[in-house]
Amino acid sequence: MVSPSLIGRSVVQRRLEDEFRSARSGQGRVVVVRGEPGIGRSAVLDLAAGARGMELVRTRGVESERAMPFAGLQQLCTTLHADLTSLDSPQRAAIEAAFGVAEGRSDPYLIGLATLALLIAVAKERPALILIDDAHWLDAATSQALAFAFRRIDAHPIAVVLATPAEDDDFAQFPTLRLTGLSDADGRALLRTATYGGVDEAVLSRIVAEARGNPRDILAAVDGVMSPDFAGGYGVVCAGADTGGLDERMANLTSAERLALILAAADPTGDPALQWRAADVLGLGHQVARTLQDQGWLRHETRVLFVDPALRPAVYCLATSSERDEVHAALATATDTIVAPDRRAWHLALATTGPDDQLATELEHCAAHARRRCGRAGEAAFLERSALLTRDADVRSARLLAAAAAKFDIGSAPAAVQLLAAAGLGRLDGRVRRCLDQQQARLAFVDKRNGPAVEQMLQAAEERRRANEPLACEGFLETLVASTYAGRLGPGTGAFARRIPTDWTCDGTNRDLLVGLTARFATGFAASHHLLRPVVGAVADQHPSKRWLGIGARIAADLWDDDLWDELTSRAVDLARETGALMRLPYALTDRCLAELHFGNFDTAQHLVDRIDALTTSSRAPSFPCGALLLAGWRGAEEVALPQIEAARQDAMERGEGIVFTTAALSAAVLANGLGRYDVALAAARDVVAEDELVLYGWGLTELIEAAARSGQSRAAESALETLAERARAVGTDWALGLEARSRALLTDGPEAERLYQQAIDHLARTRVVVHLARTRLVYGEWLRREGRRVDARVQLKAARDRLAAAGATAFTERAHREYLATGDRARRRIVDHRAQLTPQETSIAALAGQGLTNPEIGERLFLSPRTVEYHLHKVFEKFGISSRRALLRKLAPDLAGERG
Repeated sequence: MVSPSLIGRSVVQRRLEDEFRSARSGQGRVVVVRGEPGIGRSAVLDLAAGARGMELVRTRGVESERAMPFAGLQQLCTTLHADLTSLDSPQRAAIEAAFGVAEGRSDPYLIGLATLALLIAVAKERPALILIDDAHWLDAATSQALAFAFRRIDAHPIAVVLATPAEDDDFAQFPTLRLTGLSDADGRALLRTATYGGVDEAVLSRIVAEARGNPRDILAAVDGVMSPDFAGGYGVVCAGADTGGLDERMANLTSAERLALILAAADPTGDPALQWRAADVLGLGHQVARTLQDQGWLRHETRVLFVDPALRPAVYCLATSSERDEVHAALATATDTIVAPDRRAWHLALATTGPDDQLATELEHCAAHARRRCGRAGEAAFLERSALLTRDADVRSARLLAAAAAKFDIGSAPAAVQLLAAAGLGRLDGRVRRCLDQQQARLAFVDKRNGPAVEQMLQAAEERRRANEPLACEGFLETLVASTYAGRLGPGTGAFARRIPTDWTCDGTNRDLLVGLTARFATGFAASHHLLRPVVGAVADQHPSKRWLGIGARIAADLWDDDLWDELTSRAVDLARETGALMRLPYALTDRCLAELHFGNFDTAQHLVDRIDALTTSSRAPSFPCGALLLAGWRGAEEVALPQIEAARQDAMERGEGIVFTTAALSAAVLANGLGRYDVALAAARDVVAEDELVLYGWGLTELIEAAARSGQSRAAESALETLAERARAVGTDWALGLEARSRALLTDGPEAERLYQQAIDHLARTRVVVHLARTRLVYGEWLRREGRRVDARVQLKAARDRLAAAGATAFTERAHREYLATGDRARRRIVDHRAQLTPQETSIAALAGQGLTNPEIGERLFLSPRTVEYHLHKVFEKFGISSRRALLRKLAPDLAGERG
């Protein structure tokens, strides 16, 4: 998947790669990235920062220091950790005078030479990459000194990339990389990375054109696009519109000009032909449009666009209800009934205030068209509007129920609750009443994923079965899936499974899945794996079973099928995004997060955690902490992970959400195993395997076996191994067989142990779960060292350390490195002070954390969420090679002492 910051920037990427290639070969390069605010200059520097094989130095200009001579150069030297004593005496004297630490004359020529010498020193061991953001805020003296030095790096392995919106400055002499707006296709692609569900392509194109392709302005539209009021592109969102001072400006317009402006705002497509026809209906002359363009309101291109994207919602929101009615009626009249019947019906509905059964029926019929054009959000809007225009109470209730189901799917739980309450006011027949009960049960589960909510879902499904409704099968399936979230803190999956009736009224994949899950939870793994393996394959292959991709993915993980797990988690996310099923998306993202974690992609997993947090915050749904919890355990920073684990356990107990409780225990076990605290890991792993919960039980077994073997609890390890072996041999996947071989090796001595370790590596090398392959190399290397085979041990331990470090598993990396040093190899990893590689945000967070501030306190200071602070703190820990705030304080102690002094 292409990073959002790289969309439309392939030419830029190739240019940078060419420049860096030249720099690595000893031919210095300077590139100045120019472009308007929001165009993506900083994103280009972020891209450049990922260059391989170069010593990274990153700094930026500071507006408040622009008037201070040499402030920027002093900051750069601090970032370089420059040793001024290495300079020739005249250069040293000049630069120290410039910095105010010595008396003397700050000669510009000598300062330029000193700057060049310091840059060359950075590139002594390997090529250097100097990144300077906001170069327009550098003070003049710094700019001149840098320009002097940069002109003289031609014969040195140094690359410099500066970013600035300015055109005429001291860096104008260097090659320019000019950023322009994204194309229509690239702009729409960027919007899709930040939004979910269908949006009318014509509306997306209008958003991109109105933003002139500026990535920041395009992404500024995301909140509006994700609002239920946007309706997939049919509506205009008033919430959050900035109308400050605009009412006074609009008051200066003539009535015709005002109406024409509101007309432009009410048409989300910006179709000029449509607006000309609507203007004719309103009796507006064409001169009005020219006047609005001359006054700086609109610009007429291939679309009718506002000069500022923020004007569109503001103008619409300031219009009176009668003005909106008038323009929507005109747009309805002007819309072709053959080409866009849905848009015509929508505009007509917005122009109608009282009940209109004919229009309500038309909207209901157009809902399917709206879904094809704009996804589930568009369909939900049409169904809701249809219900509101319906006179008959019974028909109205049925339509309200359909609208509530659609609102539920798009994550608008509060709206769904209100619609269901309104639906309950009518006289409902038995079928509609049962549908209402089931929808209320689903909403109860969304609010609290606990035993009582699952019980409510089961009762709703039983009512449908008693009425002989085929949908009862889906209700029972939903109940079983929901029971996995309540887990041990509810009656348990087994208790619910044993209450599922055997006379199922469904066929095909749904029935097979229900049979398999019922057996898994009521009877156990041995009685169900042969039933579930083929049905999971069917879920992957059959279109009608797409809604079960999520549980299919979890079953694949339970069966240790990493290929199918990868496929199903990826497809579940794509399906939820494409259809706008935001209620299911956090579940799908969590499953994908866990997959990415096991595949060694911790940064991707963290990105998914952030998306989950954003979704649950915007929908006011309970959090989905499982991905974040397990990621924290694997990252191994105990002072970050332990409070998170404890808070999650407490919250899980209060909410009755067993899956969170068990995941917290698993995270604690992984964390403790990484830290080498095997007795703690054993206690946590025993909590995990206290109940046979889907996926988590199997993962808990491997943690328990390692912890028990290392802490001398052989009986506990052997008992867990027996269970693991039964399951591994039953499914026969490389993932399962690799973990079984590794676990058995931990309890075996002599040549047989080595054979098992090598067998485990052979199996796991054929899988995607690279973190388990790395951990296998780690324990194999530890065994080799204890056998006195130090040279062989180093090979395994180095491979483990490098792979775990690349993933970001800090505690396991440190454990591997300690073992590596214990082999007697005195060759240490090159010690690099990574402060020069911290981003400005990481630097700020590290400094505050080093002063003892908590994540929420840091977030308040920097206007960040605690989760974002935690993510950046993890990155700091990785760059420093540490795993605790205490270690961070030791790293930063000299800097903090200097600040206090």
